[in-house]
Amino acid sequence: MENIKNEEVSEKRFLTLNEMLVKYETAPKTNFLWSGIKEKSFGLVFGPSKSGKTIFCENLAMSIAMGKDEFFEYPLDGIPKKVLFVGLEEFWLSRIERNRMQFEVLNEEEQLLIGENYRFQPIDFSKRIVRESDYDNLINTIMDSEAEVVFIDSITRMNLGQLENSADSEKLMQKLREVCYDLKITLICIHHTTKMFDCPITMDKIKGSAVFAQESDFAIGVSRTSKNHRYVKNVFFRYAPDDSDIVKEFEIDNSCWLNHLNDVDEDELLARTDKRRATEKPEIISSYLDNNSTCTYTKKELYNILSNDLGIKERQYGSYLQNLEKERKIFSPSLGNYASVNYKYIKNEGDDERRV
Repeated sequence: MENIKNEEVSEKRFLTLNEMLVKYETAPKTNFLWSGIKEKSFGLVFGPSKSGKTIFCENLAMSIAMGKDEFFEYPLDGIPKKVLFVGLEEFWLSRIERNRMQFEVLNEEEQLLIGENYRFQPIDFSKRIVRESDYDNLINTIMDSEAEVVFIDSITRMNLGQLENSADSEKLMQKLREVCYDLKITLICIHHTTKMFDCPITMDKIKGSAVFAQESDFAIGVSRTSKNHRYVKNVFFRYAPDDSDIVKEFEIDNSCWLNHLNDVDEDELLARTDKRRATEKPEIISSYLDNNSTCTYTKKELYNILSNDLGIKERQYGSYLQNLEKERKIFSPSLGNYASVNYKYIKNEGDDERRV
C-alpha cells in the first residue's frame, strides 16, 4: 500500500480543468477549412449516384488549391494549398477529360496555381485499397504529395466486407481516421447511398449510419430530386452548427463547374411539382432588360446593376447571358452589348435611347 501511495504522488494520472485550460491556451489553434469542416478532421460527402458528388468535391478541391476566398458562399482562407484527389472509381482518362474542361475556363493565375497544387495518385495506383500494403501505398502517396487536404472517391473501394455491417464499417472508418490524424491532413471521403426518392437527406440514408456518424467529424449530403433539382446540405458537423433545413441548390454547367443558384428550404425544393426553380435567376436578367427596352448595356454594366439580385459570380452570369441569347430571350445588338428582344423594334421606329 505504501508503494502505491508513493507512485500516486510521483505520477498523477489525471488533469484538472485548470490544467487543461492552460494546455488549450498554449496549443496551436485549429481553423475551419470550409463551412463546418475543421482543418485536420475527417468526414464524408455522401449521396445517391449521379447527384454530383464527385464534381462537387473536385470544385471544392480546386478552389482550395487555387486559394479562392469562398466556395458556395462559405469562406475559404484564400491561401493556396496542395490537394490530393484519389480517384478509385473512374478510368483516369475520363476523369482528366472533365478536369481539363474545369481547368480551361480559369484565368491564367488560377491555372498556374491549380496546375501545380492539384494532384493525383499515379495512373497505375490500385483501384482498391483493402490490404495493409494498399494502405501503406496510400499513406506514402499522401506523404509524397505533401497534400494538406485529401479527397478519396470513394470508400466503397476500400472495404472487402459489407459497409452496412457495423463491424466492417467501423473498422474502415477507424482506419481512415488514423490516416487523417497520423498524417495531420483534412480527409474528405465520398460515399454512395441508395436513391433518396425525394426524401430529405439525413444520416439515416447511409446504411450503418450510427457508425458513420460516430466516426465522422462532418457529413455533407449531395442529392438530386426526381425533377432534376440538385442541392447540397450540411447534414452534421461535430464542431459547427448543423440544425438548418436550408440547402444550396446548384446546377452543373458545360465546363463541369457547379453554379450556386439559391438557398432554399429543403422541403420546398422536394415538393416542387415541375422542373422549374422557385426563383429563375436568368429571368431577372431578361425582365430587367424588358423593363428598360430602350437601352443597351455592356456585360459589365448589367452585372454591376444586377449582381446583388443574382447573387452569382461573373462566370456563371456569362453563361446565363449566352443561354438567354440562344433562347432568344435577350438581344445582342453588337458584340459585348445586351438589350431586350424588343429593343430592335423600338430602334426601327426611331425611338432609340441606346447607351453603350
